[in-house]
Amino acid sequence: MTEDRRRTSAGGATFWADALHHFDAVRRWRGFAMDGMGLGPQESPYAIVLEQSGVRLRRYELPPASDPAVLPAVLIVPAPIKRGYIWDLLPHVSVVRRLAADGFRVYMTEWTEPGDAEQDFGLADYADRLIGKCVAAIARDGGGERVFLAGHSLGGTLATLFTSLHADSVRGLVVVEAPLHFGVGGGALARMVADAPPAATLREAFGNIPGSFLNLVSARASPREFNWQRRVDMIASLADPRALQTHLAVERWTLDEFPIAGRFFEELIEQLYRDDLFARGQLSIGGRPALPSGLAAPLLAVIGKGSEIIPPGSMLPVIDASPADRKLVLDYAGDVGVALQHVGPLIGRAAHEHLWPQITRWLWEIVRSDEPGRPA
Repeated sequence: MTEDRRRTSAGGATFWADALHHFDAVRRWRGFAMDGMGLGPQESPYAIVLEQSGVRLRRYELPPASDPAVLPAVLIVPAPIKRGYIWDLLPHVSVVRRLAADGFRVYMTEWTEPGDAEQDFGLADYADRLIGKCVAAIARDGGGERVFLAGHSLGGTLATLFTSLHADSVRGLVVVEAPLHFGVGGGALARMVADAPPAATLREAFGNIPGSFLNLVSARASPREFNWQRRVDMIASLADPRALQTHLAVERWTLDEFPIAGRFFEELIEQLYRDDLFARGQLSIGGRPALPSGLAAPLLAVIGKGSEIIPPGSMLPVIDASPADRKLVLDYAGDVGVALQHVGPLIGRAAHEHLWPQITRWLWEIVRSDEPGRPA
């Protein structure tokens, strides 16, 4: 490539990087406008108990008359792309509120927007060090040395990788529509990544990868899930005010995205999506093996049978390879009023009526097996 062509290529990459970062800001502004219309999230009260580069740790307010000394701790690990309040979107469809009402001490890793200082944060930071800092902070906060982890989508991937490295610190793992296997059967995103250019090219062009770019890639990978199903769900929600409220709140949440650290993006794409190193038992994080054989903690997986993005084939091979003594797989069949079926297990009405009661019962079964004297 001649010097002139290199300058032209670099200039074009800079233009698109600036445009997409600007589009991120425009989308956030649209989200603020929706907040002004009363369509924003209605989050539960919380306090920040840890804050450092890359993450804050939220501790949610306990129900009245709760004794924090006897409540088992659950650490929610959201995907580090959009905001974690999808777990606490509205009072009637809040996993945070449900867990607290069912007797758990609830924490959440709140991923912060990466700047230049976080551009070199990778899998070792997001899947190990930062979650580990949160687990240690929970112990200092009185939540116990071992916690339950719950993660959705890419957050579930991170929670799974952490568990494979630190099973002794994890009381039980709940993964909800989380990509774990990325080869054949790995879903629409895995197929798209297989044909994409090296992730280093995008990292060089963008630095931290704009959220708008990830949104565009997702929509291209599965127009059915990210476009057509949203429109159908909007129409189906019109006759049900509660479903419509949830649908609009999810639409507002989709605008609240932020960049992903450049090195993390590159390692995620190359080591997981393209080479499938975790499912193949060849992944190393921070010089230590992160393998399905390390998933010895009790494991519950929620699978979306009709999902193009995270199909059963993206989860079951790793679930099957786990040596955990206690494993449970639950199906999510979809719902009305969720906008994106991918987040339906967190905010769907049917999910809260049927799915989450099963999950909390399973968590309490583990607590009682750990503490035989605890009453049922």
